[in-house]
Amino acid sequence: MPHDALVDEVANELETWPGVRIERVSETEAIVHYEQLQLGVLDSEHATAELRFSKAERDALVERGDAEPIASLAYPDVVAHEINGPSDVTTVLELFDRRYRDLRGEDEPYTSRDSG
Repeated sequence: MPHDALVDEVANELETWPGVRIERVSETEAIVHYEQLQLGVLDSEHATAELRFSKAERDALVERGDAEPIASLAYPDVVAHEINGPSDVTTVLELFDRRYRDLRGEDEPYTSRDSG
């Protein structure tokens, strides 16, 4: 499956979550919002998702290998995960879910199956 199709799969799932919308800012980049807050960025050209977490959570994600730190002084709390296959889609959705729950003040994971 082409990488951009995998990124689209992530975007399509995220758009089913309550309060989430995707703002396409270029041909290859889209910002994922929860209400007025930014959840992260999807980049189909580089097949990556970028998300911001607290330093402690970011460090834990990097240590476990769930994400890579972004080498940026402007965004030291941002991590990325490449989307190269189905398992990466799952991991990226889990990362978005962590951020989504954090912004919503929830502890339990959210899936589109919950809305049924």
